Amino acid sequence: MAEKRLAIYVSASPEMDVECELLGQLLADVPKSVKWSIKRTPSYHQHENPDIEGLRAGQFYVILLGMDITAPIGVEWLAARGAGLITFAFRKLDTTPSPAAAYFARDSGISWLPYRTPHGFVNRFEHALITRLIEGSPGYGLDLADIEELSERLKRCEQEIERAGGEDRRGAGKGGVILPAG
Repeated sequence: MAEKRLAIYVSASPEMDVECELLGQLLADVPKSVKWSIKRTPSYHQHENPDIEGLRAGQFYVILLGMDITAPIGVEWLAARGAGLITFAFRKLDTTPSPAAAYFARDSGISWLPYRTPHGFVNRFEHALITRLIEGSPGYGLDLADIEELSERLKRCEQEIERAGGEDRRGAGKGGVILPAG
């Protein structure tokens, strides 16, 4: 049996390290039979150019936007768009964007999926990725067992999203009195 390999490129500034860590942990388990290759925007401390050839060779592209957009994320975005990669774009809410990030978010033409916390991001990403893997098969080399595993995981993911959706706000966000239990 041939090894199943998929590649993903993540464009993210250093402020998104937590989200990138959670993404890596998720990919280690989705699906279990696939070997993932993950490449990421080099940090400014590395003094390296982005791996544009590695980006173009992948199947998926993730762009994370928080308070700021740092070089070379714009170049990576253009390369991913030019290569026609499946793109997942996430924008962190509850942060005040820099002028550059606000401009990019508004004028890039990207349809952003909003999130508030790193765990909120990984939950939304998991749902989007699994949905795409199921819809794109057999193109990704997944077999029936992989698709069944992903389908079960997608059902659980949707149930978790429904549960979390009903618990986000309970009316105490604008002030109140907290009474002791009992």
